[in-house]
Amino acid sequence: MEYTVIDIETMPDETMINKLPEPDVKYGNAKDEEKRRVIYENAVAKQVDSMALNPLFGRIACIGIGDTVHMAENEKTLIEIVSKELFSKMQPICTWNGIGFDIPFIYKRAIILGIKIDPPMSFWMKRYTITPHCDLMQVWMNWYGYEKLDTVAKALLGRGKVDFDVTQIKELIKTAEGIEKISNYCKGDLEATKLLFDKMNGILF
Repeated sequence: MEYTVIDIETMPDETMINKLPEPDVKYGNAKDEEKRRVIYENAVAKQVDSMALNPLFGRIACIGIGDTVHMAENEKTLIEIVSKELFSKMQPICTWNGIGFDIPFIYKRAIILGIKIDPPMSFWMKRYTITPHCDLMQVWMNWYGYEKLDTVAKALLGRGKVDFDVTQIKELIKTAEGIEKISNYCKGDLEATKLLFDKMNGILF
């Protein structure tokens, strides 16, 4: 059975910053006004960085399909690409933590942007099976728990992911050089996931 690897990279949606809830700040014993200001600003910065993981406050920066990375200024275009090229064909997909992150993020962003996707998200979210969605992390963790792609890639492939700070995507995406760095990072994830699929295939599934 032919599987297509997919991966997404996300970033904060800067238009949603003013809609974030007030951060839960731990001041401890800090009494000095300047120290409290720094603590508060750090809490806000951390909250902004974490926006990328929440489909309410984050957006898709790129989508990797197979060995191709799609990037577009319009997020709606990216979702329409993966819907047309992959989802609508119901072709089996392979991810790393796609059940926990990639697939729900894509579908929830589609709801927010008013995009209709077929089949529904539930089609890809079946546990304890590799069809139609082989989530390699779920397989490796016996369907329970979390492990980083980088950790398993180092152990099984002898090399980890590209050294990359995902919190910088929001700035990198503004330049051609930065876009290339994001694309290369996503390609690295696609390649690692495909190699792990080949390594586990026939042994774990």
